[in-house]
Amino acid sequence: RVNKKYPGTTIVLDGGRVRINTLSRSIIVDDEEKALTPTEFDLLIHLVQHPNRVFSRQSLLEQVWGYDYLGDLRTVDVHIRRLRQKIEKDPARPTIIITKFGVGYVYQSY
Repeated sequence: RVNKKYPGTTIVLDGGRVRINTLSRSIIVDDEEKALTPTEFDLLIHLVQHPNRVFSRQSLLEQVWGYDYLGDLRTVDVHIRRLRQKIEKDPARPTIIITKFGVGYVYQSY
């Protein structure tokens, strides 16, 4: 699948601990390549390309999954949880993808 939304570039997060190559759609965490599903990758890139912007579940479903997605809003939570397990040092205390309780999710850039 070819995705033209992301130009070929490397995005560095968390002090260099996480490196994302948008051209090859690959991610390296602590010098180890991690396997992300296409949706996990798209979700991460969407958040990272809009730092400090909080997205509701509905907004993420519309922008990442597409307007025709008819599933449960909680699918976003499941994907966020799985993504955190793959990229966060401590998924129980995330520093990359932050939950804004009652609102949604945000990639908080410092």
